[in-house]
Amino acid sequence: MWGGVPCITLLLARNQQINIFASEFLLLELETTLKREKFQLRLQQRGYTVENLMSVVKGLSNDCPTISVDAPQLRDPKDNFVLAAAIAANSEAIVTGDLDLLVLIEFNGIPILTPQDFLGRYFSD
Repeated sequence: MWGGVPCITLLLARNQQINIFASEFLLLELETTLKREKFQLRLQQRGYTVENLMSVVKGLSNDCPTISVDAPQLRDPKDNFVLAAAIAANSEAIVTGDLDLLVLIEFNGIPILTPQDFLGRYFSD
């Protein structure tokens, strides 16, 4: 479903060049998002189901414990779960396209990067 730079990032995980971590909450949030009506046509056009995509994501992800953090500056309180997963997993970076997270630039010393910036920082020639 994802092309371009996000696809490259997933391929890096598939090739075990990076580790992706996700908490149970983040996986549930992704599944709920993929089930939205606005994604159904795109899924059908590509021959995917939500179940297929979730299986791929779970296969590429490592579990991390659910902990609690509070970043009151966030517009969407659900974004706290992304920050919490990064801390719980002792992540080197948070990779996202979410503008509400990107404006933070970093959280607890963990840089918050777009997929493009992530690839440029860690995988440039």
